Amino acid sequence: MRILICDDDRQYVDELKKHIEEYMSSHYLDCRIEDYTSPLAAADNGAAYDIAFLDIQMDELDGLSLAEKLTLRNGKLIIFYITSYNKYQDDAMDTRAFRFFEKPFDPERLYSGLDKALEYMDRSYVDIFLYNGHAQKRIPIDDIMYAETANRRTTIVTKEDRYNTSASLDELREALPNTFFYRVHKSFIVNLHYVEKYNYTELFLADGTRIPVAPRKQADFHKYWFAYLRRR
Repeated sequence: MRILICDDDRQYVDELKKHIEEYMSSHYLDCRIEDYTSPLAAADNGAAYDIAFLDIQMDELDGLSLAEKLTLRNGKLIIFYITSYNKYQDDAMDTRAFRFFEKPFDPERLYSGLDKALEYMDRSYVDIFLYNGHAQKRIPIDDIMYAETANRRTTIVTKEDRYNTSASLDELREALPNTFFYRVHKSFIVNLHYVEKYNYTELFLADGTRIPVAPRKQADFHKYWFAYLRRR
């Protein structure tokens, strides 16, 4: 998960980053947080984000304009706006704001907003392109049951088909939302939406597939599994 914080006040950037890191750690989620005090630098870096926290009133470029640029890279971007001025709230809502936070931050309200953002990400359908023969086919991410590497080949298994891909599991781990995809083994990434049974050492999927949980991952996955269930 890739998160952007952009606020021209470093104090608020550092405070918000600390709260987000604590939240993600308590939910056993990996994330990459990038922070900027320059909205122009954030606009020019070319990165696509899953979640963005944007101050509305900034001198170089206001948060609403920055949001427009960021959503061109990811139309499903979750935007949290930050401001000390209520007069901007209506304009923020016009740009599909997910939540609106006033300064100083209320940590409980922030955590509640992140809860809702993760629920939205769990249920949103994001497409990727996978090779099928000599053509590419658009696949909803939620249709992917698991990805497997064997004999130096990566295979993605959906409800309907199997696809070979040149991407490594490390690359897929970056591309797939980690709110419900988990790398349980060096050779497997699993979509937890399809898990029907879990016994600490093994996952049983809806189609009967059994996937091992690596011994060194069992304790961390056990915590992640119950955090995932609480969000469902």
